[in-house]
Amino acid sequence: MSAEFTIRPAPSEVVRRDWRLPLVAAGVWAAALAVLYGGTVVGLATTTICIVLVALRLGNEHGAAAAAATVAFGAMLGAGVTTAHVAARDHPGLAALASAEAHGNAELVLHTVPKQSTRRPDMVTATARLRSFETDDVTVEGNWQVLLVASGGEWLEVDAGQRVTVPAVVREAEPGRLTAAVVSARGPPALEGEPALQHRFAAHVRDRLAEAVEAVPQPEAGLIPALAVGDTSLMDPELAADFRTTGLVHLVVVSGYHLSLMVGAVLAVAVACRAGPRVRVLAGAVAAVAIVVVAGPQPSVLRAAVMAGVTLVALAAGRPRAAMPALATAVLLVVLVDPDMAAQAGFALSVAACVGLLLLAFRWARPLEHRGWPQGVALAVTIPLATQVAVTPLLVGLGSGVSLVSVPVNLLAALVAAPVVVLSVGAAAAAAVWVPAGEFGAHLAALPARWLIWLARTGADVPGALLPVPGGVWWGLGSAVVLALVIGLLQVRRLRRAVLAVLLAAGLGSVPACLFGGGAPSGWVVTMCDVGQGDALVLPAGDAAVVVDVGPDPALIDACLDALGVDRVALLVLSHFHIDHTAGIGGVMEGREVDAILAPPPGEARYGFELVEERAGAVPLLEAVPGEVFAFGETRLEVLGPPADPLSGTRSDPNNNSVAVRAEVAGTSVLLSGDVELEGQRALLDRAAALDVDVLKVPHHGSSFQVREFLEASNPAVALVGVGAGNEYGHPDPGPLGILEARGALVFRTDEDGRITVSQNGGRFEVRTEA
Repeated sequence: MSAEFTIRPAPSEVVRRDWRLPLVAAGVWAAALAVLYGGTVVGLATTTICIVLVALRLGNEHGAAAAAATVAFGAMLGAGVTTAHVAARDHPGLAALASAEAHGNAELVLHTVPKQSTRRPDMVTATARLRSFETDDVTVEGNWQVLLVASGGEWLEVDAGQRVTVPAVVREAEPGRLTAAVVSARGPPALEGEPALQHRFAAHVRDRLAEAVEAVPQPEAGLIPALAVGDTSLMDPELAADFRTTGLVHLVVVSGYHLSLMVGAVLAVAVACRAGPRVRVLAGAVAAVAIVVVAGPQPSVLRAAVMAGVTLVALAAGRPRAAMPALATAVLLVVLVDPDMAAQAGFALSVAACVGLLLLAFRWARPLEHRGWPQGVALAVTIPLATQVAVTPLLVGLGSGVSLVSVPVNLLAALVAAPVVVLSVGAAAAAAVWVPAGEFGAHLAALPARWLIWLARTGADVPGALLPVPGGVWWGLGSAVVLALVIGLLQVRRLRRAVLAVLLAAGLGSVPACLFGGGAPSGWVVTMCDVGQGDALVLPAGDAAVVVDVGPDPALIDACLDALGVDRVALLVLSHFHIDHTAGIGGVMEGREVDAILAPPPGEARYGFELVEERAGAVPLLEAVPGEVFAFGETRLEVLGPPADPLSGTRSDPNNNSVAVRAEVAGTSVLLSGDVELEGQRALLDRAAALDVDVLKVPHHGSSFQVREFLEASNPAVALVGVGAGNEYGHPDPGPLGILEARGALVFRTDEDGRITVSQNGGRFEVRTEA
């Protein structure tokens, strides 16, 4: 005799998922965003409406009405708190000074450590609190959040928490944040007093770790501080770009992964020492606080810290851990304490990755476990896949591109990710006490770090590794709908195999496109790469290419050259040595043969020159001579500038002494003018240079420093402007563009059109844009 029965858990063991906290958190986040962008009027209206909705739904505890009331309650909290912050941000006195771009003396307390800009290494940025700003006529005092922009090595010696005074210009900030203004420093900082104890402790750990990793060769030496405390200042820029391309960037940004590893390790040691629950919780809390203090108030750090705190409280209370309520509580508290977090992409990506982990990864791992897979192996496969699915709509909306190699690379990285993070943090802790001990820990961490470096570089070299996608809210929402539809279809047993077959076929079909797709079109004349606020252009040169300027980011110029199928550079022309034209040189040099570099004398732009000299290695560096001609197949280059006697005493000597080149590509003329301004353009006019061309690279990103006669003499059919979206210089100026358009030129700009390629077929110009 046989019987069938089902063992059910006791009622006390059944845990129903409570969605109230997530709904409140969603309401808080949405309302904070609305008020940040809409201002105090929107905040007051939202608060009033939500109060009414909550009052109308009191007593209704079930169904959609209760859910709506719960969201409205969160929105009421978020709108009320954010409105108070926005009212303080929009102080009329500071707003008036910012709109007038007033000059004066600023008193600031740094909130974060000044860091070099990845786009412009000569610039440092930090968030700070503006305590006062004094001009000749007026003084305003308060405690506003501002973005500090400065230059000079002195700023890199300043720690977070330091009070400074500095001559500065105050400007309007971008909308949608709690940043009240942008403070542009006009000199070195004058330090006042000492930072608080926690800031001195963080600086001590970072400095000792930097000293310890000097015993390790690069690039491991730069990677270890990033893995330990999120300090990427020593990390090779090209390697950092490869980490972004391959989706490994979460390892060099302190996040919940780091906190869970370190708190877990501390708790394991406490358990091994037979410590009681309270001692274990205290030890875990100390570890979490130490990581937050050293890493700084990054969005992912704060979210993870609050989540860890909620979990530790639950552990102390003897209750089972509830991950989703902990995440919702973290979002709720972080946004209410600092509503600015609601508008930060890093915070949104961090939360999305956690949601994917909690809602998808464990669910997707169960079928694999039922088929005999060990749980650890199953989760190693599903976690990177689930987190990638969760963050993809945000990446699409931000226009950041989607990594097609992220899942396999993260799967392979999981082999060493935990040990290398623990060893790197251990090296930091040891170095803080005794530098030789830190050196030993750095050597241990360097061994598994080499595997991560190899993965990042190899993955980034895969053709089509980073899929460029159109940005914007609608594209992000559309991708979310598509992913939700695919996930929903996979839940239907009868359709699962068919959907998987379609996805597999699409994936295999994309391989040939990645390997053999792209390349320059027929009749190619010139391509202006989209490298943000900078210049980078490519022309054909037989079986190679001529590259003119390389932009500020190695990854961007590298991706552009890959898309054009460029393996060899016959001549690299650097118009001048400003960072927005030279810092991307590593993206050209790595993996390609470069025959020669043509450039002007370095002049005042020493940093860019030294960077080029370091990256160029044995590649010949030729000095541009007016009248010199280079020929490559059907492409002919004539050097027009700079003059034999360089200009001096101009508004910007490096700009005005740019290398200006006239190119003839199969009968089509192109003028590549660098950043020549008023004096440089007049010098070209005075020398009667051949300026009448078919295609003009508009000088100096279309700035206002243009000579009308120069633009009219060039008389192009197509004008190209290399410019970054929302740049702080106000480029391009509408005046020069209006002159060109009035004479019949078609004007294209990279901030709106992306990569721009000009071709000529059958006597007709064709312009293809790829945003």
